[in-house]
Amino acid sequence: MAMTAAATAWPARLNLSFTERAGRTVLTGQRHSGPLLAQKPFYPEPNGCCHVYLIHPPGGIVGGDELGLHATLGRRAHALLTTPGATRFYRSKGPAARQDQALYLADGAALEWLPQETIYFNRANAEASTRIHLKDNNEFFAWEIQCLGLPARRAFFEGGQCRQRLEIWRHEQPLLLEMNRIAGGDALLQAGWGLRGRSALGTFVASDAQGRIDPRQVNAIIAGQQDLLAASTTVNGLFIVRAMGHYAAGIRQLFTLLWQALRPRVLNLEASCPRIWQTIRLTGNQHGTLTQGERQVTVVHGRAVGRAQKKPGA
Repeated sequence: MAMTAAATAWPARLNLSFTERAGRTVLTGQRHSGPLLAQKPFYPEPNGCCHVYLIHPPGGIVGGDELGLHATLGRRAHALLTTPGATRFYRSKGPAARQDQALYLADGAALEWLPQETIYFNRANAEASTRIHLKDNNEFFAWEIQCLGLPARRAFFEGGQCRQRLEIWRHEQPLLLEMNRIAGGDALLQAGWGLRGRSALGTFVASDAQGRIDPRQVNAIIAGQQDLLAASTTVNGLFIVRAMGHYAAGIRQLFTLLWQALRPRVLNLEASCPRIWQTIRLTGNQHGTLTQGERQVTVVHGRAVGRAQKKPGA
């Protein structure tokens, strides 16, 4: 007898709490049910920022699965959350797969939400939402990157649908409400008013209530990414960059370069890339300088050129 979607679904939920203690952010609470975990925190920075990798051992989300993340950052806590690999929504025979992520910041907390891309396989039925709730004096970075199908394998997004939401609120007032609904095979994918044949899209957001970000610096970085369509804007104290490309790797690389350039302005901290990012292959025609730990790697046309050089003063 065929099993129902409810019987085969694999729900998972993860609750995290971060607390600042004597200048160091500590993961003081972690409760989970199902296969969604947080790896042991890393502290690669002298300021005590807590780096945490979110792990989903099954490696993909199928129809009927429901994943939920709830993270709370206490006063003056600072956490960087990322993932060791792409999130994958696989083909569904009908039931929707759902991922819901809610991040809450207390006064003075800082968040860096930097997951790797989400891949929607052909004929996936997916719903993904990320909500960031701010209080006063919060600084943050956040990005979301989507890839429709597997374009490198010519497995395009020809059927199914994905619904994606990114919301940022302050004191229950909306600062950014971004909603996408993309149907496989829809005219939107090829039209000049839509994605123009590109399979990847992304949104990068940084807090900028004080106006410390220089748009000229951002536009210079964007101009170096020849294979991407990207533009920046400022809305409600948020500095936003939206990008489209043929592959997610190019957008991820652009967002990494932006984060490295803007982190000293927004957080008054030099960028310190999570160690797991060092395993990410550099691809595409982008160029710039990526920081890996205490070393810098020059990237030209998507390739690391020469040996890694130590950062000045490292």
